[in-house]
Amino acid sequence: MSNKNSSLGDRFAEITVVTLAVIALAAGWFYKSSVENRSVAFEADGLSAQVPSGWLQSNTRGDEILSVTDLSSNGFGTTYVVRNMPVPADTDPSQVVTQLTLGYGQNLTAFRVLDQKAVSVYGRSAYEVSYVYVESNPDMTHAELPSVVKGLDYIFVDGGQAVVVTYWAEEENFDADLGRFYLFLETLKF
Repeated sequence: MSNKNSSLGDRFAEITVVTLAVIALAAGWFYKSSVENRSVAFEADGLSAQVPSGWLQSNTRGDEILSVTDLSSNGFGTTYVVRNMPVPADTDPSQVVTQLTLGYGQNLTAFRVLDQKAVSVYGRSAYEVSYVYVESNPDMTHAELPSVVKGLDYIFVDGGQAVVVTYWAEEENFDADLGRFYLFLETLKF
């Protein structure tokens, strides 16, 4: 075997290739992040927020103002729901929590509250409720196992309204998508 001595030009070329590869990977990562974090302005009933771009906005029912779902999620689509509930001016957040959990208990399969507590969210006092339930596809032609869905509600009581911001995601995706939900929650103004 012969030992080839590399010249200064060969070493410069190797360093240049490695440097360009690192720069290209960093630029690609920043571009990917900017595309994933793109948002669209939403405004209704005195509330405004930046909704993730490309999410399906579904028809709202009852006191819902906004309902968006990420169709690219695996299994159960990650969903954000914003509700504006009229309440008496002296309503305690725990009363709204009781009303919500009773409704969830009646409408969601195997609903269980995991934790509830008073918190501060971006300088506003709120009540946080975390829970789980089971979601199954009602279409019997699909051979799918039911999904365990984790939910997180933030309840803001302000004068004569209670704003409820809900985050639902499949258990496996919950922690990975939570940061994006907090970005959405930070843009919410009312």
